[in-house]
Amino acid sequence: MKKSTKIRFASATLLAALFAVGCASTPKPARATDGKGDDKSDKASNKYSEVIPSDAETDEGVFLVHRVDDKVLFEIPSELFDRDFLLVSRIARVPAGMGGGFIAAGHKSGEQVVRWERMSDRVLLRKVSYRNIADEEQPIYRSVANNNFFPILAAFDVEAEGEEPEEGDSPPVVIDVTSLFKGDVPAISGLGRATRDAHKVKGLDKDRSFINYARAYPQNVDVRHTLTFNASEPPSDAAAKTLSLEMHQSMILLPEEPMRPRFADHRVGWFTLQRFNFGLDEQKAPEEEFLQRWRMEPSDPEAYARGELVEPVKPIVYYLDPATPDKWRPFVRQGIEDWQVAFETAGFKNAILAKDAPTPEEDPEWSGEDVRHSMVRWAANTTRNAMGPSVADPRSGEIIESDIVWYHNHMRSYRNRLLLETGAANPLARSLPVDEALLGEALRQVIAHEVGHALGLPHNMMASSSYPVESLRDPEFAARMGVSASIMDYARQNYVAQPGDGLEAEDFIRKIGPYDLYAIEWGYRVIPGADTAEDEKATLDNWILAKADDPM
Repeated sequence: MKKSTKIRFASATLLAALFAVGCASTPKPARATDGKGDDKSDKASNKYSEVIPSDAETDEGVFLVHRVDDKVLFEIPSELFDRDFLLVSRIARVPAGMGGGFIAAGHKSGEQVVRWERMSDRVLLRKVSYRNIADEEQPIYRSVANNNFFPILAAFDVEAEGEEPEEGDSPPVVIDVTSLFKGDVPAISGLGRATRDAHKVKGLDKDRSFINYARAYPQNVDVRHTLTFNASEPPSDAAAKTLSLEMHQSMILLPEEPMRPRFADHRVGWFTLQRFNFGLDEQKAPEEEFLQRWRMEPSDPEAYARGELVEPVKPIVYYLDPATPDKWRPFVRQGIEDWQVAFETAGFKNAILAKDAPTPEEDPEWSGEDVRHSMVRWAANTTRNAMGPSVADPRSGEIIESDIVWYHNHMRSYRNRLLLETGAANPLARSLPVDEALLGEALRQVIAHEVGHALGLPHNMMASSSYPVESLRDPEFAARMGVSASIMDYARQNYVAQPGDGLEAEDFIRKIGPYDLYAIEWGYRVIPGADTAEDEKATLDNWILAKADDPM
């Protein structure tokens, strides 16, 4: 993990001396002049030192981030212009009651592809869509581009240019992005129209809005900023007539070569991305649908091809929220790693891991809002809910990051369900408070359900219909098969079992089922010899046909 470094810029004299040493050892191309004998590079250097003074705080990463007093400046290399970035907006701190209580800290409020574009002495931040596409080599690509003109979210003056790269590329440019994060930019503000209307938000108060920090990492740039709005009916503390929230923006550089997508099939439930491909030779633009899934590549392709279990190049890692109560942490961890058995059906071992988040002493700049980190969040919120969203590359469906959210008071929902639905046959669910280990097991399976969503699986409300009702009273069947063929079903507890059936306490609670194992294998198993998404279709279809007569 990269730790941010603070670079204090040297004096102009020292920079000039270092630059002279570099010139002495490495010949550079001749510099252009303005026709009067003045060296334009020297002018640019002087301008740079005016914009980025010696006491500036600078963070190195995918590009340089400078902090000068209360201003934030980005120094963007020329090779990153016109590259795709995924901009993820999260509400890092939220007032109580916002969104009816369903918006918790860490809530994702926006996800969009953006590009930095250079236009003479201006830099544009443009939002990009991959909903309508065609191959750039095809004539129709021009029409797709003309009929899908992308909006400009913000525009900035070029404040200065950095030092020319040795390779001869254009120099990086410095822009002041303070207004982007201190202003009310709807695309990243965290307040949608419905929320603004509900709380009667009148406008942003810039005097009470500011940038908390800006940091650069190897693949992304993060900015945390506080926005304060005047509001007639704020979600809490009505007398203040104010709504303040802390936003976290994470801008991650997407790979130049997107992950190979996998075509969806309606016979296997999956969260998907859709696009219209105008470049295909059909009589109307067909809608293509791809799975949303994590990049899962075998670390030893030859062993994988022989059918051996291998570890992935990059496992899926979920960090436990430091705010998680100690007694529930083992159950949260188990709920995450329960999916390891499903990935083993796809040929991967240790594919999904649970880890503790580093302490501030171990990594002072680690942030749960950083898009490189996935987390199971514990929300101190009276709402009873849990959810498992994810962030995906719209070009390929590759899941990049996910945040599971467990709302604190959801414990009461499951206490009640255990009591009402299983208490007659389950002695541990009959008393209040409900047995802690039993409630922890219910929590574990809720976490597993939400992780299932974050792996790409939607709800599967048909799964329970594949189990004969009488089988749920059989202790051996219940212990082996659970309550439903899929944990993505809403059959949470076994309320069919009767007193005297002999079920163990944990057998009253749902668990990962045979359909989940099948779906993960179908979506994640690498198909050797397939070079394109089209090459995979026949194999994927055969995998479905092989199970066509199996209701589970």
